[in-house]
Amino acid sequence: MVRRLISCCMALLMLGCALAEDELDITYRFGNREEKKIAVTIDDCYHAEDVRAVLDILQANDVRATFFPIGKALKYEDAALWQEVVASGCEIGNHSWGHTYLTKLSRQKIKFQMLRTQEKVDALLDCHYPMQVMRPPMGKTNQKVEESVAAVGYLAVVKWDVSETDPVKALADVQNGSILLFHARKKDAECLSVLIPQLVEEGYQLVTVSELLGLPEIVCSAEKYVYHRRDTEENIRPDAVPQN
Repeated sequence: MVRRLISCCMALLMLGCALAEDELDITYRFGNREEKKIAVTIDDCYHAEDVRAVLDILQANDVRATFFPIGKALKYEDAALWQEVVASGCEIGNHSWGHTYLTKLSRQKIKFQMLRTQEKVDALLDCHYPMQVMRPPMGKTNQKVEESVAAVGYLAVVKWDVSETDPVKALADVQNGSILLFHARKKDAECLSVLIPQLVEEGYQLVTVSELLGLPEIVCSAEKYVYHRRDTEENIRPDAVPQN
C-alpha cells in the first residue's frame, strides 16, 4: 500500500512537471538587461489632444514608443492622428476593448476584447495592422489570459517595471531593458517632456516594445480585419481571416 502511494505521488509529481513545461509564458515586465534599450508605453488614450501632446514630445526627441489604446476610446475622427502615430515609427498595442479585468472573463470574452479592438484599429489605419503586443488592464493577467490572447495572434503580454510620473524618480528607477508605464494625460506628458531628453542624454535608446523584446517587425496589409463571432470560438490569428 505504501509503495502504491509513493508510486502515485511520483506519477502526480511528474505530471505536474510536464504540465508546468507546457504552460505558456509570454508575460514580460522588462526586456534585455544587457542592452541600453528601453520602451516607453502609453496607456488608455481616451483623448486625442493628450495623444497628440505625447506624440509631439516623441517626435521632437526622435524616439519611439508603444501606445496601448482602449478600443472603445478610439474615434473615427482621429484616424489621421493614429496613422501619424504609426508613420512616426511608434507602435500600437492592444489594451482591450472595454478596460475590464480580463482575468474575470471567459476565454471567449477575452478574445472578443482583443478582436474588437483589432477591428477598430484596422478601420482607423485603413489597413490590417497585426498588433502583436497587449497590455492587460490594471496589469492583471494569468494563464487563461495568456493562452486566450496567444490564440488570436499575440506574442507578448506586457507589464512594466517603472511606473513614475516624477521625472527624477523615473530616471532613478530606469535600467537597461526597462518598460515604463505612462498614460495619455497632461501630467504624464509633462513628465515625459522632461524625462525623455534626460534618458537620451544618459545614452538610452527608446524603442517600441516589439523591438525591445525582439519580436518581428509589424507589416501592414491591405485587407482590414472584420470581427466575426466565430473568431472567438476558434484558435485563429486575426491576420488569418482579414476581410474587406
